[in-house]
Amino acid sequence: MRIAVVGLGLIGGSIALALRDGHDARGFDTDARTREAARTRGLAVVDRLDDVLPADAVVVATPLASVVPTLEAIVARAGRAVLIEVGSLKGPVGAFAERAREDARIVGLHPMAGSTASGFAAADPGIFRGRPFLVVPTARTDAAAMAMTGDLARELGGTVTVCSVQIHDRVIAAVSALPLATAVALARVAGAGVPMPLEDVAGPGLRDATRLASTPLELALPLLAAPGVAERIASLRAALGDIERAIGDEAALRALLDRAGSPRT
Repeated sequence: MRIAVVGLGLIGGSIALALRDGHDARGFDTDARTREAARTRGLAVVDRLDDVLPADAVVVATPLASVVPTLEAIVARAGRAVLIEVGSLKGPVGAFAERAREDARIVGLHPMAGSTASGFAAADPGIFRGRPFLVVPTARTDAAAMAMTGDLARELGGTVTVCSVQIHDRVIAAVSALPLATAVALARVAGAGVPMPLEDVAGPGLRDATRLASTPLELALPLLAAPGVAERIASLRAALGDIERAIGDEAALRALLDRAGSPRT
């Protein structure tokens, strides 16, 4: 299958590297240095967006703000190519699909994988193994396009779940945006009043809990604007209040800890 990947950052670069052996895969990035870095790792790379077509599938893995403009730029020439975008929020793509030409084929795909590292230098074809992939149909998705998208997700090593645009973005508020907000808050307050530099004394617990605070801004800002994030943060504030009020009451703390551990088992 002829597959093009537009945007060769962490996710796009990892997808391109993972698919290159089994497909006629090519990549494109607006940054010349990224294109050259991809070539040094053996990827076929084109220098113009127009040259990703013709293709059977085009994976749009640009920063979120560029996803819809990229789709707009290629949809008129895409023919029967399936346009698969892998952004972290689907609302804007769903709205674009509603007004796109009737013969367009547009599917959302969200690999629930990542790293606080960014750019092609961090690309790793193994990053998707065993990870959930959310497949999100739009108003311009047909059965064959859905099947192709699911097959690609499984080929990358993922497990597939199908959901709507609206459900996807509310799920992301819970599983991505809320942990990000929590990490940012914890990173701000953890060192307050500690008489030693945290980097000298912190173990893996604090490092793991604050890792997401290093999320690149171009990803973090849209995530924190996801539908329902404010309500999730309010719920977290209430849960922290429960813990605060239970301090000094071992039975109450034990009940809270028991309940918190159950979803992870």
